[in-house]
Amino acid sequence: MKLMVLDGNSIVNRAFYGVRLLSTRDGLFTNAVFGFLNILQKLVSEESPDELCITFDMKAPTFRHEKYEGYKAQRKAMPEELAMQIPVLKEVLEAMNIPYYQLEGYEADDLIGTISRICDEKGHECVVVTGDKDSFQLISDNTHVKHGKTRRGQTETKEYDRNAFVEEYGFEPVKIIDLKALMGDSSDNIPGVSGIGEKTALDLVRRFGTVKELYDSLDTADIRESVKKKLTAGKDMAEMSYELATIIRDVPIEFRPEDNAVKPVDNDRLYRIFQRLEFARMAEKYGLTPPAGEPEAAVPEHERPGTADIITKDDAERFETAVKSEKCVFISVSDVLDTVCAKAGNTVYIIRKGSCPVYAELLRYVFSENVKKGGFEFEIRHCANSAASMEMPEAWMDMVRIGISLYGIYPSDEMNREAVVLNPALSWKSRVVLIQEHPA
Repeated sequence: MKLMVLDGNSIVNRAFYGVRLLSTRDGLFTNAVFGFLNILQKLVSEESPDELCITFDMKAPTFRHEKYEGYKAQRKAMPEELAMQIPVLKEVLEAMNIPYYQLEGYEADDLIGTISRICDEKGHECVVVTGDKDSFQLISDNTHVKHGKTRRGQTETKEYDRNAFVEEYGFEPVKIIDLKALMGDSSDNIPGVSGIGEKTALDLVRRFGTVKELYDSLDTADIRESVKKKLTAGKDMAEMSYELATIIRDVPIEFRPEDNAVKPVDNDRLYRIFQRLEFARMAEKYGLTPPAGEPEAAVPEHERPGTADIITKDDAERFETAVKSEKCVFISVSDVLDTVCAKAGNTVYIIRKGSCPVYAELLRYVFSENVKKGGFEFEIRHCANSAASMEMPEAWMDMVRIGISLYGIYPSDEMNREAVVLNPALSWKSRVVLIQEHPA
């Protein structure tokens, strides 16, 4: 049996900052909930867990705050736009029959640590999903970590079992605590030993194993004098940092893996919540149907784009004007490279090779560096091969050259709803991607 546990705060923060602000007509922000559900659905599809649960932090201080006043002191308060979505997210999880756990005085990491320990004791597979490297200390024969991080606006996920961790770090997973005790952790404001950076800390843990073993042999150890002086001066900080970085694995909660079995959602309750959040397409995605006697929810006006074929030069000018006012234009391309759809504002503009009088010029403009784009996934190198073997406008070759030299195509499961509205125009279904400037 496989249990998947998510660090709720880590995932909802990734969702909030990964999706532009969305709100209902009543002013309720929804982008964090929307992004969280997309991430969750992807994870469930990848892992197919038998059991599933979420953990959350609470506002109350923990023993770490009591031990060290500066613990997480540098962190800014949660934005109000995100804070108002947390209760809504928990309401959604309840309607989805997904248990979540939280307890005053403990962090989500401590709950995860306790859950993974129980799974280890039962010989139960446990998948921890988080953006926090602290959880690496939980890796065992039964527990592995899916670690997500955001880089250049894109989320990268790497799965760590014991072998993957040892290959990357050179020591056993539990010694991540010793590493943080020496080098500190700026994200949690754990001080570590002043003057000891990651490179030195990695070397020390690989050579001596633990903080205790390091200090026990410090007088005779083959270590540069300058490093010895820093370690001697920072011994108290190292010991305190070790405690701060250690995940508690005996949190007083009632937990049995089997109580978290994946169950069908509560159709009626979840449907009504999604209707309130204006998640019409999300309801379709989850296969929800209106409760008996209730009308089907209408797709909100802002989710229903109009369409406009560009068949005159005046149409083209209106399109260019609309594009200039957009921060990001969402595009979709036909398989045979003869039609492009571009959503600007609440209109999907359709540029057809056979009917647009300035087809090549518009394509050159759309695929230029001046227009920030997102769209449905297509293989740029395949397009290059197709364009080279077919009699296509020179603009397509320009697009291909731009795509190869300046842009990368990256998956984005946290793309906001606007990308999806291209779908009704041509009934094309594909994974949403971002097209971003490729790093130099």
